[in-house]
Amino acid sequence: MGARAPRLLLTGFERFGPHKTNPTQSLAERLDGEWFGPCRVVARVLPVSIAKIADVLAAAIADTEPAAIVSLGLAAGETCVRIERVARNGLKFPYPDNDGKRPTGKIERGAAATKAANLPFAAILKRLIAAGIPARLSDDAGLYLCNAALWHLAGIAGKRPFGFVHLPATPEMVAEELRRGALSGPENCASMGLRLQLAAVRVVLAEAARKALK
Repeated sequence: MGARAPRLLLTGFERFGPHKTNPTQSLAERLDGEWFGPCRVVARVLPVSIAKIADVLAAAIADTEPAAIVSLGLAAGETCVRIERVARNGLKFPYPDNDGKRPTGKIERGAAATKAANLPFAAILKRLIAAGIPARLSDDAGLYLCNAALWHLAGIAGKRPFGFVHLPATPEMVAEELRRGALSGPENCASMGLRLQLAAVRVVLAEAARKALK
């Protein structure tokens, strides 16, 4: 029996807060099993739970033994693909997680203020923009579960390439919010179609695989 193909762990999140859907869950499920060179994507959907997130991520890494890790999160109101470079040691939830918890304070007492991701940021940004996909680098992943996921990944990923990508809401999500009168102003109406988001995530995975195989 030959050696197992290298794996790329891709995570999305379940729905949360006021959102009825989460495009990152759809993207993860869509890309599960896709190949990037010799690497195969293995997808997991993460719980929106501060109590569970660290253990679920650790179990996913132990189960898949990935060569690289890419996590996805929803940033409603964002205008483009946002590639996160830094996780902050803080929690300040704008609304409760799916367990009803709304913590504040540090993720990890006595730890550093920040931890850095290590995806090939410049290469990813260059390829995204060349492909006509709006994108930017970010040093602020927020203080909700996305930031917490990146923080925990930084502690358990080891030497693997890993990082976090925030994606905008889809047009359908924004239209639904407008129908319900739930958006406070035009600045919150930014969106990106799922097809373009899919293309963006493929770029990120390809570059993560490239770095992992060097």
